[in-house]
Amino acid sequence: MTELDKSHTPDDHEKSESLRGTDKFGITKTTLSSPATRHSSLVDVTQRPIFIPDFDTPRFRLTPKHFAYVKIAEGCNHPCSFCIIPRMRGSHRSRQQSDVIAEAKALIADGVKELNLISQDSTYYGLDLRPNHSRAISSPEKFSAATKALSADATTISTLIRELNKLKGDFWIRLLYTHPAHWTDELIQTIAESPKVARYVDIPLQHIHENMLERMRRETSQQYIVDLMKKIRAGIPGIALRTTFIVGFPGETDAYFQTLLDFIRETKFERMGVFSYSQEEGTRAGQMAGQLPDKVKQKRRQLAMAAQHEIAMQVSESFVGRELKVLVEGEASAKELKSARISSWEHGLIRDNDDQMSQLKGRYLVARGEADAPDIDGRVYVRGKLPLGEFARVKIIAHTDYDLIAEPI
Repeated sequence: MTELDKSHTPDDHEKSESLRGTDKFGITKTTLSSPATRHSSLVDVTQRPIFIPDFDTPRFRLTPKHFAYVKIAEGCNHPCSFCIIPRMRGSHRSRQQSDVIAEAKALIADGVKELNLISQDSTYYGLDLRPNHSRAISSPEKFSAATKALSADATTISTLIRELNKLKGDFWIRLLYTHPAHWTDELIQTIAESPKVARYVDIPLQHIHENMLERMRRETSQQYIVDLMKKIRAGIPGIALRTTFIVGFPGETDAYFQTLLDFIRETKFERMGVFSYSQEEGTRAGQMAGQLPDKVKQKRRQLAMAAQHEIAMQVSESFVGRELKVLVEGEASAKELKSARISSWEHGLIRDNDDQMSQLKGRYLVARGEADAPDIDGRVYVRGKLPLGEFARVKIIAHTDYDLIAEPI
């Protein structure tokens, strides 16, 4: 026991406290502190999360020096029936734009070459900062009306991107976790006019059939999504679209799943992941009728990824002979190339069984292009020497199913 412990006089609560807590404070809805008693409280507890990190929050980076994740907001306002994040993390709370810019400047000065903007819904950024804001604007129609009513100096994801694009230095800005209901013409134009923004957007769609979108409470329609994909491709030349889908959701029929397969084949996403539905405790979907057997879920995931596999090979083939700007990650030995560490967690066994992996013999550098986000997308294996953690120009000379093989220019 320290001298500080010896001099401390326990209060009544501490005297009655046990490892299991007390009757008085074991009830989760009891307020543990108030302004009048806060001077004696060890911990302040709120019923809903309100914390959001800022530039002054101590940070220990786990990523390599050349890229970083920048959290621009916390929480979520969407009512998706399969998700418990809003209950766990609270309502959407945006960081001040000046605070994000300050962090970005510090990261760039520290050698970061790629800023990955993240939040539960990056496209909602700034809308909660408007005066007398309402959270009930999640649908495309209400969100569009709210953005049009903003003042000229209001903060949005577009204003943030434009300010980041003005910063000095050679770096990429990558936009992750956008919601389809919150895309605007201004955002499309902003990305197209910002050369530092990677030609890549992550836009989880989850499904395409009208009934499934309704059961998932996605606040979008099939036609809206089809039109949005066309609009983004037309407005941002060279864009790589990345999405994720959930298969085996409660009530998904063979016909609904076939509609999804048709959409995958027609849209030809450059990057795509598929998840089998997992019954989450505390969610609406977890209590729905029509839960499907795991065997059905896994089979549908395999079929969806097989459809994407064909598209991925076509996408990879289209890069052969082209020159790319890549961010060099590190070295990969022959042993590493053969190991499971080259397998993406979303591609799973399909990547492991890639018949073309035999091309990767010898020593290579691992790099990423604009169409590849860290950890989840493809890679560019470069045969040659280049500075690590820096940008380089390479020529694509071959490909595997999901990855590209290149040599320095």
